[in-house]
This record gives sequence, structure tokens and C-alpha cells, in this order.
Amino acid sequence: MCGILGVVAKQGSALDLTDSELVAMRDTMFARGPDEAGLVRIENRAAMAHRRLSIRDPDQGQQPWISDDGRYTLIYNGELYNTDELEKVTAAHFSEPLQTHCDTELLMRLFQVYGAETPRYLRGMFACGFYDSKLGRLTLLRDRFGIKPLYYACIGNEFIFASSPAAILKHPRFVAEPYWPAITHYLQTLRTAFDDKTPIKGIHQVPAGCLLQLDEAGLQISRYWNYPRSSNSASYRETLELFEQVFSEAVSTRMVSDVPVGMMLSGGVDSSLLGVYVRKNLGRDFVAECGVGNNGYATDDETYAKIAAGHLGCRFQTVSVDEKEYRESWAKLIRENGLPLATPSDVIIYHLARSLKEKVGVVLGGEGADELLCGYSTLHGAGRDYDLLRQIAGEPASISPALRKRFADSFARTYRTDSFSSLAEHYFALASLIPPQGISMLLNSGRNHEEEMIACYRNLLKQVPDSDDQAFSSSPGLAGMIQLLHRVNLETLLARLDRSTMAASLEARVPFTDHHLVERIWPTPFEHRFRVDPNSPDPYRSAVELDQRGELQTKRILRDLASRTLPEELAFRKKQSFPTPVASWLQDPWRQWSEKLILQNSFMREYFQRRPLQELVQNPQAAGMWIWPLLNLALWSDEVFR
Repeated sequence: MCGILGVVAKQGSALDLTDSELVAMRDTMFARGPDEAGLVRIENRAAMAHRRLSIRDPDQGQQPWISDDGRYTLIYNGELYNTDELEKVTAAHFSEPLQTHCDTELLMRLFQVYGAETPRYLRGMFACGFYDSKLGRLTLLRDRFGIKPLYYACIGNEFIFASSPAAILKHPRFVAEPYWPAITHYLQTLRTAFDDKTPIKGIHQVPAGCLLQLDEAGLQISRYWNYPRSSNSASYRETLELFEQVFSEAVSTRMVSDVPVGMMLSGGVDSSLLGVYVRKNLGRDFVAECGVGNNGYATDDETYAKIAAGHLGCRFQTVSVDEKEYRESWAKLIRENGLPLATPSDVIIYHLARSLKEKVGVVLGGEGADELLCGYSTLHGAGRDYDLLRQIAGEPASISPALRKRFADSFARTYRTDSFSSLAEHYFALASLIPPQGISMLLNSGRNHEEEMIACYRNLLKQVPDSDDQAFSSSPGLAGMIQLLHRVNLETLLARLDRSTMAASLEARVPFTDHHLVERIWPTPFEHRFRVDPNSPDPYRSAVELDQRGELQTKRILRDLASRTLPEELAFRKKQSFPTPVASWLQDPWRQWSEKLILQNSFMREYFQRRPLQELVQNPQAAGMWIWPLLNLALWSDEVFR
């Protein structure tokens, strides 16, 4: 992969950055591109800079890439998997053959021919900047699901974009200030982005699936891709065979590389099935590794990963991270990215990536399977609960009073209420780490920005297909939850993967996010992915209680496909969150360190109430994971606001 940086001065203004300042900004992203670096100025109106990680055609493809006539300049971070197709699409428009086997040259040609229509031809992961010096127009492009990051800010008369907020923070005239709606959103959800905002005021991200254009008319952002709107009536067998066909192709296309390819193997059904298809392409002798936190005992992931590796016959090892290594790398990741960590597993993925980098240059991961195929029993189940509650309210005669009461009691036990005014509120009831009341208690301002968050998520849910869509009209809760998780939760996991692997200079590819796969599976009936067991003796219960009884079926087509080639204990293993010992480390041996950091940190002292902070850090067992995001904010503020 790579790190990209661009600066464009407003119309009539000159660029006010020296080469040394541009290089300092660019080289905050050294780990993203340790192999080569480039910088070009364009008529003192713009500058493009690049750090390269060489994966394809390492001897050529240096960036910034400039067109033969000098009009266009391109910087690009990503990987395109349909280069043969793109070569055919562009060949008739150019008399000269391609000079390289690098996809950068093809991307330049596509922009020259198709301009803003370019993204519809691309299959892969990408974030790029394309500058037309004749029109004075900058085009930014980000892939459909946000696999590759792209941030921007306006500083005085300059528009800056980069792969990392850290590069923007290095701008000599940028003054960092906290953006509190995003910070409170982070405390509640651990997501480092709030819509297109970051926790740093003025730094935004280009939304996934969007194109940004900046010219004399101003800045415009448009969406070039969205989810399919129609549902279909494909049978279960048809859906299963379709998934097998398209997923197999998605994995095969991601094998194109001029460096060795391996994979991350957690022992879950997603990565284990992925391993089956990696083996089909690479043979049995491929590299696969699992990362765990060392807390003196074997984790389920480690145990099941060994079972999967034994079945696959691959070269396997477990990468173990102790608490000291974890804490040292924690600060490093925050410093290099300019953002707090998204999950406790970020650091372990980073150490896993460092180990894999010693053997391979590219790895495949299983991110995206849960979001596409309904793997979150509690959250996807909440959508089902929302629909059943509406059904009972709308058709009371169709369900007996006894069953209505049974479900109402179960719903109240799970959610501590008898109803929600919106699906967004329903979502936050289950998905919050620190609830709004806790945030209000912690902050000096008392503001938890709950209304902004609910409004934002309601807006996201409005982007679900219109009510004339059959699936939406019959199951608006489940349809909404599927899209919300795929749009918001997936982006968080992809950001985690990108930051952790790029810090180790390792490229990660994610076949479950192939847009051909998503577009083919998205319209299929929900029950092929998620349903209550038809043999359940008592289905009128909340999804949480059904899940506790083993009566929810998640990722049905994936598990059935996996059962053809994997042991049953892997194919039907219950989903577990990525295990880390962070919760126990917070109690000991981190207790004194975390108490000192949180209570003495200047940012925490300025914006947070001391007494509730003190109660939390002095009672880590009762506080649980509430301490985790607070520690992240303390470490992050030391880097950003010092």
C-alpha cells in the first residue's frame, strides 16, 4: 500500500508550503510506504507527494504519476484487481502501449478518458487524488466501503488531503482542537469517525463510495455507489451456489501480487473458510498466522486457529503479545495515525502484521463477512425484534395475547423498556459502551451529544431502500440494521485493519468486501443469512434470549458452505469477539499506570470531571471497559494537543 498527500491552493492563491514542510507531512506516513517517496509541485498552485509500498511491478510505477502531456497528476493508494479488463477498456484511446505492469498507469488512463465516471470501472480498494492543471480541478476518490482511508482539511487558503490525519496535523499552520460530537460518539461506540467528521475539528474523511471535486465552483461530494434497492426470491440453494461462485472469484482476484501472499487465521468460520479458498489458489504450503494477547492461558481463537491450520495444512504460528509490548505499541499506533485506537485488538493485529511481514508482502483477512451475511446475533437480532414489535402492534389479532405478553416481557428484560421511538435508538440500546448518561456524568460540559448521534444514525437509516422495496417494507428493522452495520461497523473494522497492517508496512486485502459479491448477495432473502431456528419451541422471545438458547441461525449460507470442506466444530463455531486480555490488564498490571495517566493528563483534567474519573480508575473491575476509551483519549491528546 501507500501513503498519499496533496495540497491545492485556492483560486488566485499560491502554495505557501516549502518542500521541507511537505516532506515532513508526507513522511509521517513512512510506514505506509517505506520503499520509495516522491514529491512534485504543479505551477506553485498545488503539490502532490507519495510514499510507496511496492507490491506490483516494484521496479516501475513511481508516484506522483504525471501524464505524458503534463496536464494530469495522480497519487494513488490501493490495489485494483481487474487490470486486464481495464487495459481493454482504455487500449483504444491511446496509441502507445502501457509502460508498466502497475495499476497506477491504468488508473491515470481511466481518469484521462472517463473523468468522474472512473470509479464505476474499478474493482478493488483505492483512495486517490487526481489533479487537472488546465481546469484547476482536484478529484478525490475513495473505494465503496472505505477500505482505504482518505482525510481532508481546509487550512487558510489551502486544501489538504492525506491518507492519515497525522499528515494534516503536521501542517505548520494547523491548530488542533477537539471536536466534541465525534469524541462523545467515540466514547459511546469506539468509532473514530462520526459521519464524515473526526475527533479533530476541521479534519474530515471522504465518505466511502464517494467522489469529491474541488475547483473554482467550490467543493462538491457526490455518491457514485450505493446498495442495490431490489430484493429477489432466489431459493436457498440458488443463493448458496451463487455465494460460493462469487466468493471464490473474489478470493482468486486478490491473489495478484509480485510479492508472497499469506493470510490472518483466527479460527472463526470466516477466516477458516477463507483459508480453504486461499489453499485452492496457493496450494497447501502457504503462510497463516493468528495473533493473541498473552495472559498466561490459551484463548479459544488460538485453539481453533490451530485446528483450522491443521485441516488446511498451511505453515502456521501463533503471535503472542504481552502487556508491555502492547502498551508500547499502543502509543506508537496513535502517534502514527493521529487518532485513538478503534478496538482493543488493534495492537494485537499490528504485532501479527509485523510477524507476517517477515514472510509475505500481502495478507488476506475475513473482515466484512459478519456485516454482509448477518453474523451479529445480538445486533441483527435487534432488527428482528424491532420488526416483531411493530407486527404485534399493527396486527394484534394475528398473535394470541399470551404470545404477545411473552414477547413483551422478554423485550423488556433485554432492553429495559417496552418500545423505542426509532430503530436508531434501538441500536444504541445494545451497541453503546459508555451510555449517554455516563458520558454526561464524566464531562465538565455535561453534554453527551445524544441528539446529534441519534439524528445522524436516523439519517443513515433513511438511506435504506425506499418503502416500495419488498424486503424493506416487510422487515424494515432487519433491513435497516443490515445496512447500518455494513456501512458504519464495517468501516470501523476496515480502518482498524488498515492502520494496524500499514504500521507494519503490510498490505491487507479483504475478499468479503468485493463489491461484485456484495451486489449479488445483498438482494437475496434475509432468511438465507439470518433467522430464528424454525424448530424453536418458543420463538416469541428477544433475539438475545433466543441466542442464549442457541436458537438463532446466523451466516447460514456461509456456514453451510463451510460445512462442505471444514470440520463441523469450525463451520458452526459460535461467533466471538476478537479476544484480548485488556480487561484483566486494566485491573493488574496496568492499574497504577492507567490511574496516573487519566488523572494527571492535562486534556482529561480540562474537560472531564475528576471525581467520576477517580471512581472509575480506582475500581477497574467495576468500571470494566469504560476505562479503555478514556485511556485512548489521554494517550491521543498527548500526541495531538501538546
